[in-house]
Amino acid sequence: MTDATGLRYDKLMEKKSRFSASRNFILSLLKKSKQPLSVFDLQKEFEAKKFSVNKTTIYRELDFLKEQKIIEEFLLDDGVKRYEILSKHHHHAVCVKCRKIDCVELEQELKSQERQIEKNNKFKIISHSLEFYGLCPKCQAR
Repeated sequence: MTDATGLRYDKLMEKKSRFSASRNFILSLLKKSKQPLSVFDLQKEFEAKKFSVNKTTIYRELDFLKEQKIIEEFLLDDGVKRYEILSKHHHHAVCVKCRKIDCVELEQELKSQERQIEKNNKFKIISHSLEFYGLCPKCQAR
């Protein structure tokens, strides 16, 4: 089955998971967004659409979607958890002034570095997180 966001959710249907209006709305917001969204961002979107939803419901839906490996959560230096649709592994470039977040892909170079770290440190890497902090083009121009 493919829902309005264009993503496949066969495994959810196999588990007889229901697609509530709030879950579908969260998925569509995350899919449309050019950057990861916080719970506060999601709440603002619900309010803008006059869609009454409890913050606990948003957290519950996000937890469910994380468990199903449909979205991922990450934490930046400001301590705010953000969410995005799970996709090809990538990192983030964060503007320290306006907090704009862009995706950055470093596939080949990073794999080489991971192999070197594992070899030099006899350390088995399971996952990693890498963010870059600086100024976006708009903030540089100011």
